[in-house]
Amino acid sequence: MLRSLYVFFLIFSTLPVILWKPHVGVLVWSWISYMNPHRLTYGIAYQFNFLDYVAAVALVSTLLAREPKSLPKHPLVWLLAAYFIWVTITSAFADAQTLAWDKWWNFTKVILFTFVTMMLMQTKERLHALLWVIVLSIGFFAMKGGLFTIMTAGANRVWGPPSTFFEDNNDFALACVMLVPLVRYMQTAVETKYLRWIMLASVFIGLFAIFGTQSRGALVGISSMLLFLVWKSKRFIFGIAAIGFAVAIGLVFMPDSWRERMSTIEKYQEDASAQGRLDMWKFAIDVAADHPIVGGGFDMFYNNKYRAIYLPEGTQGRAVHSLYFEVLGEHGYVGLILYLLIGITTFFTCGGIIQRTRDHPDIKWAGTLAAMIQVSLVGFATAGAFLTVATFDLYYHLVAVTAMLKVMVDRVLAGAVVKAGEKVIAAPPAAPYLAGKFGGLKR
Repeated sequence: MLRSLYVFFLIFSTLPVILWKPHVGVLVWSWISYMNPHRLTYGIAYQFNFLDYVAAVALVSTLLAREPKSLPKHPLVWLLAAYFIWVTITSAFADAQTLAWDKWWNFTKVILFTFVTMMLMQTKERLHALLWVIVLSIGFFAMKGGLFTIMTAGANRVWGPPSTFFEDNNDFALACVMLVPLVRYMQTAVETKYLRWIMLASVFIGLFAIFGTQSRGALVGISSMLLFLVWKSKRFIFGIAAIGFAVAIGLVFMPDSWRERMSTIEKYQEDASAQGRLDMWKFAIDVAADHPIVGGGFDMFYNNKYRAIYLPEGTQGRAVHSLYFEVLGEHGYVGLILYLLIGITTFFTCGGIIQRTRDHPDIKWAGTLAAMIQVSLVGFATAGAFLTVATFDLYYHLVAVTAMLKVMVDRVLAGAVVKAGEKVIAAPPAAPYLAGKFGGLKR
């Protein structure tokens, strides 16, 4: 009970601050979204919807605030808007209206605060504050999971926090995979030597959490990220050593049950779970074939009418377990094209930021961050091929950060300073840069 009261006091005490400083609302919203502190209680706070109150106050504060507010002038903003409009249209045409509009509402909140984030967080200090919130919120559970895996020698599976977006072991593993590059960036941004070592240790503990989830999709994601780093890094030997360390965790530390589960990646014909995914992917393709423009609408995979039509007789319906087939089935080929364009544009925008900041020590930190966002996107794109995570808010936060970075870098390179109580980008000491074309390991 005392824990519940403390959470109530802590969250509601931020509301006056949010009214005064709207960007604090983005930070509190993100903290609750990723960490769900009320889910760590056992009293009345557990089921209380704090996000709605924080969102309402933050939106009012944003409207009333006198500081300059504008969305980044970048194609990503238009692509996000177009995608949201499109999923609204597909929801209107959905066969199962209740299912569609319920998920649409949850996605609307994600997109709404993605736009609010882009309006309010266009300074280095605010951007770093947001990244710290994300890193510490998800990192809290990653550390718990990693230590649990170490103490139990991987005998038990690690799950995400209950009643959250990444409660499922696979979704939690993806969150940890995407977090690793962000932790690496924040490590370069701190000046305290001991804190850097602590953050480096947290990366390795986080790897244990990822392996402890026994998620095959996460294994694909972390492997892809490491290979991408090796490809782009001048420190090839160091990259190979990192891959070797990760493999050693799985082969030496983890139990036989983990190795047996991971071996089914290449023996998918013998795995009932993999065969079930193939059935659901075909389900998505068939729905898109019959409804190529608008698809079946949000959550159409749980529509009993569609299941009866498109699934083989006797096949048990389940989650589609692929963000690509999720978008294809729910929003048709138009939705899939828009979704892919968002990811591709984000990736290449990061590449442009890296190139443009390479010879400018005062903003090389932006290139370092862009490089780590690229690595995180590689993990999301590959692990997400086996997970139902098309609406995961961390992905949209990375898109928002990329759009803001591009505009911030443009302003600095143009010699512009826009005041919102502070400079758009202060001239910080150059963060250690990551070598290679798109970034790599610290020199």
